[in-house]
Amino acid sequence: MSSDLHDPTGFLNQLACGLRECDTLSKRVLVAVSGGADSVALLRGLVLLQSEAHLELVIGHLNHQLRGPDSDADARWVLELGTRLGVHCEIGLCNVSSMSEVARHGLEGAARIARQQFLQATAIKHACDHILLAHTADDQAETILHHILRGTGLRGLAGIQSVSSALEGTPSDSCGMQRPLVRPLLSVNRQSVVSFLENLGQDFRTDATNVDTQFTRNRIRHDLLPLLEREFNPQVRQALLRLGAQANEVHSHESELAQIELNLALLEATPDHCRLSCSHLKDLPPHRIRECLVRLWTQQKWPRQKMGFRDWQRLTDLIQKSSGSENLPGPIQASRRNDLLVLRRLN
Repeated sequence: MSSDLHDPTGFLNQLACGLRECDTLSKRVLVAVSGGADSVALLRGLVLLQSEAHLELVIGHLNHQLRGPDSDADARWVLELGTRLGVHCEIGLCNVSSMSEVARHGLEGAARIARQQFLQATAIKHACDHILLAHTADDQAETILHHILRGTGLRGLAGIQSVSSALEGTPSDSCGMQRPLVRPLLSVNRQSVVSFLENLGQDFRTDATNVDTQFTRNRIRHDLLPLLEREFNPQVRQALLRLGAQANEVHSHESELAQIELNLALLEATPDHCRLSCSHLKDLPPHRIRECLVRLWTQQKWPRQKMGFRDWQRLTDLIQKSSGSENLPGPIQASRRNDLLVLRRLN
């Protein structure tokens, strides 16, 4: 796609491939721009590909108010960049620190929720089809390693998905639809991003909190990964990416099989109530039963964040028993009645 454009770094070609793979051509898209190198490179690349890719662009930037005057300066800088490039820019404002205290989330979690709420609302307001995020291959490697350290299953090993749904509880349009989150730079490493910006003579903002090692992600980026590269395997990032790609292939296949089984077992579903046939599910391998349940939670739009492995396993055990009940996060009440598993979401 970018053959007619001067692209000595190869960045535009990689971005164009990412857009095709994510089915983002000929779309109106909201571009999340923090002002950092990754998101600025994404925006500049999209502007250069705009005509060939038939894209309409809108910029979204949320001021988290976490760094005082620096946060305000970032917002002004992004607004000025959008003006220079001829792209409309929507600036949002959220006191993430206060939000974190009220909702009892950590700062990182609260910032993520606030960003997604703002981006969904802005995409709906401007009739955008997709929300584009600037996660790179380096982000993918860091995420997979983070998941391994916390303890994860196959889904976690797959890392960041190139296309994913919004967080539960974020805004939806009048039809109840949310805009998908699209990451066309997942195959692009950070060095390619920097080289592309240097070639353009484009500056970017630097967030001082990105080097603050009180945050786990920053410790992984600045301390752990360099240590692993230096002391164990110079190609550890590539190894993590291969692991993620293989896990994603297996998980995608398993998810498809689980959806077929779920369709056969699900007897009734309303927003707050489900009935499933246990006789159809109980003889399946435990990992497939768990995946069926994850798919059910997704279909029902029930909160999954607090459902850990032990909760999915408790529910799997209940399906394989003859009777019993479990109280699950959500809150969801599960009970086994003869051949039926009955699930109720409580107010």
